[in-house]
Amino acid sequence: MADLQNIKIIFSDIDGTLLPFDGKDLTGTAQLIGDLIRRGYIFVLCTGRGTGNIPRVLLDIPGLRYVITANGALITDLATSEAIYRNTVPRETARVLTDFLHGYRGIAFSYRNGRHYLDMTPDGKRPDTSSVSLKNWMDTARLLPFSEYLAEPESEFVDKVGFATYNEDVRQAIMRDFPRQPFAPQLALTTSGGWNVEFNAAGTAKGTAARVLLGRLGLTPENMLAAGDNINDVSMLELAAVSVAPANAIPEVLAAASVHVADSKEDGVENFLKQLL
Repeated sequence: MADLQNIKIIFSDIDGTLLPFDGKDLTGTAQLIGDLIRRGYIFVLCTGRGTGNIPRVLLDIPGLRYVITANGALITDLATSEAIYRNTVPRETARVLTDFLHGYRGIAFSYRNGRHYLDMTPDGKRPDTSSVSLKNWMDTARLLPFSEYLAEPESEFVDKVGFATYNEDVRQAIMRDFPRQPFAPQLALTTSGGWNVEFNAAGTAKGTAARVLLGRLGLTPENMLAAGDNINDVSMLELAAVSVAPANAIPEVLAAASVHVADSKEDGVENFLKQLL
């Protein structure tokens, strides 16, 4: 049985942890998080998403103060909408990275200031999202050629760049070829699901951002519970006194977690968190 006596702050991933990849109604999840906040816990959503792509039902939870987004690239204070920590990708690095990614079949995407963007094909057509999860973003993502996106003044720094494909051979080829590129030391490669690879500024990790926020709040890892399911969650699970992984987590996450719970489809993490109420 996990010792929850010293827990004061909860860091939780969203996709695959609180939200199954095939989706669910998050009303009950929001209610639970609200109950935990009213009980005195600090709850931090810690996600690969941008702020603008976090479900509104979660962002609107009364008392939810901080979110860590883009795999740890930003910590945003929701009370002021200001980033209190930032480790982002410079424009020129993003440019050479996207040039590299254009050599593979799939869809490049990016976050900037919490919003998400999809790369149009070189002939200006909308990308084919029929075989990737990005089809759910088409109504809200801004579509434009990344040569134009990166030329915009706001793109001096971007939160992250990603590449979506359900072709595992393509994913593996990118992960094999990327470390050989001259710009690779400037970036950190991770993934938040079996359909993508993601690139952040070197040194970016959810665990790094969590440590920054702990220090800001006068807390320590002994006060921390973390929950996650994928490789981009490992750093925060290794930091936390109590680390929770659902049954659907990848092997590296299960190895890092001190507590294993039921699959996210069965609300395993949420049912565990109810012990704190």
